[in-house]
Formats: sequence, C-alpha cells, structure tokens
Amino acid sequence: MTAAETSICISVLCVYVLRATPPSQQPRAINRSAYADEASLEILPNGDTQTKAIGSSIILTCKPKVDDTKLIENMQWLDPHNRAIESLGTSSGHSKPPMYTELHQDNSLSLFFNSLEEEQAGKYTCKATYANSIQLEKSVTIETIVAITWDNAPPNQYPILGEDFAIQCKVRARPSPSVDWLFNGELIKTNEHYIIDTYALKIKNVQESDDGIYTCRASVLTTGELKERPIRVEVHVRPTVEELPSPVDVIEGEDASIQCKAYGKPAPKFAWVKSLTHQNLSNADRFSADADTGVLTITNVNRDDAGEYQCTATNAAGTANTNIMVNVIVKPKIMDYPNITVVQDTETNLVCKAFGRPPPKVTFKKETGEKPYAIGLQVDDDRIVLTNSADDIAGETVGTLTIHETLRSDDGLYECVAQNAGGETRRNGHLMVEFPPSFAAMSNRTVWSWDQRPVNISCTAESIPNATIRWTVHGDQKIDTDSMIKQLGNGPISTLMIVPLDRRYYTTYKCIATNKHGTREHNIELREATKPGVVMQAKMAEITATTIRFDLVLPSTHPEMPIKTVVVQYKKDGETWMQAKNRTWSIDSYYVLEGLKPQTPYEFRFAARNDVGLGNWGALHREITPGRTVPNEPKIIVPKETEYDLSKFNNQYELSWLAPADNGEPIDTYEIKYCQIRHISGAWEVLEDSCRTEDIKSQGRMRHWLKYLASDTFYSVELKAHNAMGFSKPGYAKFKTASESAEGKMDYDIDTSAGGTRKLAVTAIATAITILFLTI
Repeated sequence: MTAAETSICISVLCVYVLRATPPSQQPRAINRSAYADEASLEILPNGDTQTKAIGSSIILTCKPKVDDTKLIENMQWLDPHNRAIESLGTSSGHSKPPMYTELHQDNSLSLFFNSLEEEQAGKYTCKATYANSIQLEKSVTIETIVAITWDNAPPNQYPILGEDFAIQCKVRARPSPSVDWLFNGELIKTNEHYIIDTYALKIKNVQESDDGIYTCRASVLTTGELKERPIRVEVHVRPTVEELPSPVDVIEGEDASIQCKAYGKPAPKFAWVKSLTHQNLSNADRFSADADTGVLTITNVNRDDAGEYQCTATNAAGTANTNIMVNVIVKPKIMDYPNITVVQDTETNLVCKAFGRPPPKVTFKKETGEKPYAIGLQVDDDRIVLTNSADDIAGETVGTLTIHETLRSDDGLYECVAQNAGGETRRNGHLMVEFPPSFAAMSNRTVWSWDQRPVNISCTAESIPNATIRWTVHGDQKIDTDSMIKQLGNGPISTLMIVPLDRRYYTTYKCIATNKHGTREHNIELREATKPGVVMQAKMAEITATTIRFDLVLPSTHPEMPIKTVVVQYKKDGETWMQAKNRTWSIDSYYVLEGLKPQTPYEFRFAARNDVGLGNWGALHREITPGRTVPNEPKIIVPKETEYDLSKFNNQYELSWLAPADNGEPIDTYEIKYCQIRHISGAWEVLEDSCRTEDIKSQGRMRHWLKYLASDTFYSVELKAHNAMGFSKPGYAKFKTASESAEGKMDYDIDTSAGGTRKLAVTAIATAITILFLTI
C-alpha cells in the first residue's frame, strides 16, 4: 500500500479505502500475467554456449531482467548435475573453492571458476523466483578446450656421445595439436640423423655438434594456438682417464700430491681407493681426495704408503678408472763421515757412508773448490779418485775420495753430499794434512830503522802441528844475552823488539821453526835507512812571464824506502834563503811554479824527502822570467788520434779548451772564428763566406756552444786568447755536425751579456717555415 492509502482488514478480507487523491496517484491493478511475460534472466557474457580454455579463470553473471529486482528470491546456480553451487560465504576454510557464487546488491548472481577444469564442462542453469510465484530460469553451456600443455618436455636434456637419444616433448591439447622441431632456429626434417616421433625427436649417434637449443613447436590449426618449448640439449661425454707414468715417486716425510686427470662432459667427479685395502681415501687419515680436481694428497708420507692406488672418474654419462703405482723414496742420510789426519806426501781416504732408497749417489766437494769431484779420476788432478759402492737391498752407498801424495793444499773442509730422487743431505768433514814448518806466507826479508827508533821484526811459521820458534843473530849467537832485544811469542808467530843503539844491531836475524816433522830457517835483515841523496839535476822545460816548469833528475833510492815528495825553494836576487818561498810536489807530477813576476831573476834549489826525512839541497838553478807578452796558444780539447771531433747534435757544437798561461797580463777575451770546410783533392778548403767570429769577454770561461750550424757539415775553428799585450797564436781544431736524421734540432739556451737566457725553439721555426711553403 502507498502512503495515500488506508486499509482495514477483517479476517482475511482487506478493504481498501481510497482517500481523495488525484487520479494520477491512484494505483494500477496488479497484472501477474504481465509480470510473467516480461520477467526473465540474462546470463553475461551473452551466448548460450561459452567456449573456454582449461585453466582459465572465468565469471558468468546471472542478471534479472525485471521491473523490481527486490522481488527476486531464491536465486541460485545449478551445475551440470543439477546441484546447487555454494556461495563463497557458505564455503568452509580460507581458500576459495574451484567454483562458487557471489550475490550482488542488484540481486545479480555471479558464478566464478578459479581455474577451469576439463570435468567442469557442461550445462549450468541459473534459477530464481520472482514476486513469490514466478519461476525464472536461464541456462548456458560451457565447452572446454585444452590449451597446448607440455606434459613431458624437460627444458634440459642430456644425451651421451655416440649413442642414440630421444629428446622428449609430449604435448597435449584439445583439439589435438601438430608438432614440429627446430634446431638453433632451423626447421628439422626426418633424415639419417633425425627421426621425428609423436612425442620425441630421435637423434642417431649423438655428436658434440648436437649441442644446442632445440625448439618443440606445437600448434592447433582450428584455434590458431601456437606454442614453442625451447629445450637445451647438452651432449654428455663418458669419462676417459689419462694414464699416468708409473710408478709415481713420493718422498718420505714430505707431503705429496698425485693428480688424476680425466676428460668428460660434464666434468667428472673423482674418487680414490687403495687397491690392496679397498679403503676410500676421501677422508682417511693423512689422505684427502679432491672430488673436483682429482688430486690425492698424502700428508707426511711414510714407507707403508707405497703400493697401487685406483682413481675413478664419474659423471652423468658413466665411469672410468685407472691404477697407479706409488713408490716411496727415502731421503738420503749420512751415517758415518769421520775427520782424517794425514802426513804430507802420503795417501789418504775420505770415507762417507750414506743410506736412502734408492741408494744415494755420494760425492765430495772441497770448501774452497768451485765444483764437486766427479766419479772416477779427476781431470784436473790425477792424484784424486772418487768411487761409489752401492747396496740396493740395504739402501747403502759408500763413497770414497782417495788422495795420493797428499799436499798441504789438500788440507781443509770436505763436504760429503748424498743425493737421490728424494733430495740431498750434506755433512762436513775435515782433512788435516800435517807438514813441517814453512815460511811461504812471509814476504818481507828486510826491515828498516833509523835514529835508534825501536823496530819490530816478526816471523810467522806455517805448520801442522804448530812449530816452536827461536832466534839467533850473528850466526848462531843467542839473543837472550842482549837487553836491547826482546822476544815476544815462541810460535807459530814470534816478534823481536829491537832498539838499535848502534850499527851492530843492523844485521841479519835468523828465525828457526821446529815441529815433529822438521825444522826450517828464515833470515830477516835489519837495515839502517837514510835520507835521500841530493837532486842530481834541474832543467827548465817551459817558461812564461809568470810560470816555470822543471824537469828533475832525482837521486836513486832503495825500492822499500822510496822518495815521497820533492821540495823547491826559490827567491829573487838579493834575498837570502831564509826569505825564500817553498813549494812541495808529489812524485811524478808536473813540477810547475806559478805566480812568478815577469822580468825577474830567480834562484832555485831542490831536495827530495822520504820516510826518514828531507835530503840535502842541490841542483841549484838560476832563471830570469821573460817580460809581459801575449798569452800562450790555447789548446782546444778534442779526442786524441782523430782528425776531427764529432758533435752529438746536428746544429750546434760545444767547444772546450785549456786555459793558457797569461804571460803576466790577465786574459780578458777569447776570440773564436769558425768556418765551413770541405775536403777536395786530399786537402781541406775553407768556405770564406760561411765564416763567423764570436768574442767571449769572461776570463773564466773555457767552453762555449757554437750554434745555428748546418747539419752533416765539417767546420774548422780557431781560438785565440787576448790580454793587454794582444792576441795569442790561435789554437786549431776541426769538427763535424750530426746528420739531420740522426738527431733532431735542439732548442737553444743562449747566454746574453747580462747573464740572462732566452729560449729559441728552432724546431718550431722550421715547422712554421714548412707550413708557409705549403701554403704558398
């Protein structure tokens, strides 16, 4: 009833009383037949038959097509077996069921399939009651299609080299699919190598070239569905073990590694066992086997580790093994090697006994020798023979070094060296050669003294055993009767301390050494040393206004008391020798005096000095220095015995010279003139137009760079020194510059008169000129 109505119901009869309402608001009479004709259900999406793929998630919505959806009741979905499908709210558990319904606010009811299954195909009906009495119904048929599905198509498959293999690719679909194959993108056809079966691709006699990506391609023509399944095929290769040289030697007491090498695909894993005990060595005591590298490690090898071992290599394609014999080597040990004492000129044997497996080789080496002795007779000394006697069962070797007619030089340390495959060991033994006294180490036979200076005379006697020493003088006279002579030590070194008070002590002293093998004597002379004699002659060799050089004839002396220096005294006329000046020269030097005055008469005298003192003055000489004049000729420094010098550079040359004597006036300028020259008909010709002159104002300069020269060119140079008296005679030299290709041009550092420098990059100028010519 509407708001404009009032009703009174008595029993089951309801009487409607109409208010005064406008006609437009009065209710129409209910026509149920009209409702029945208009009411219906609609299933979305439209279509009496829905074709869906297995595994897909779908939704079917049943929507009432009525005037008032609130009058819809008992709406439900029925499955193909006419069973009501539960709503999500009534299902138990937290997970969603395979299919369920959901009611919406507009009274539409949706049917959900989480993942459509093949057995869920069939007719689904949506039912509802409208206005309490009108039954509504709508059905839809779900037809399922099976999408292309890979039932047995592993993405990685592993055939074995040389065998037949079927690449599996089982595919399912409805409608039925067709299958073809591709290899590395190329279509495969059945041939002698490939056979295409329903669910596999067979490969005959698999090769490593069959490695790659195979594509199993399935298609359904009626639906247009196409799927590809990439399958990586990796050809496996059965292991092959590399044979090892047998036996393998390992060394007792050391760690050893034995590697088993095997080839296969995939890389094989390794295992080791000892053949006799079948013990797995992967984690055995002192053993470890690396399954990846095949290395068997034995820690602290002992002799029981000898025997046969088996290495097994295994991968997915198969197994291979090899047997390896292991031989334990025992390092050599020296068991006995005694020291030996022998008398000179007799025979001796050095015996060294050593143990090892295999029996070691025994050699000897003298400490002072460069190399060990060889087995047999020695090439460089046929007195010495080396022999070895080995016992393979006992593992012992006796080495014997026999020396015939033993010499003093044979005395010393001898190293015994025992060697085998396990290494070597060494031990020193001493051979002592006894011999009578010898004075071979003494070089002096003369000792010097003077002015009663105390002196020591020493005597050293070499001998084994050590010798005792006594002294005599003047024949066989004993020295213990003279208080001026004292003996220190009686062997093998003995020294006489002598104070020679007079000439009697300058005589011969005899050193007498004795041991059990004999007696030897050695004479030492004590001589009185004196000062050098007078200088025999002094001759002027070269003279300038300020310098003079002498040639001297010195007095003869004993080689053991040589002249050490020469002294000159010089004075002007009118001066006494007390006013004279002294100059000392070392022997064999230039005897030059400098700083003399021009035009001055001088007197000179000379004396020689040795360890005793200065000899008497002699070789008196008188000389008058010349007057002031131009400097001496400067000497240009060039290599000896060459016609010309070679410059390292192609555009400059460093000129060097020795400063000449200035002859009384200081040198103020050097003048350098240099010209290009050429060799014609055996003579040098000067190119006058090329000559240049440079002046150097500094007196201390004795080198100068000649610059801007032509490459690969000969030059002559004249050098003159100038003082207040004028120019000297010129010094001459020739040189040649380097070729252009041999040396790049140098940047110049040019000294200016102000002492500064400026940089001139000749290379840059040459480059600029080249660019200018190219531009023109």
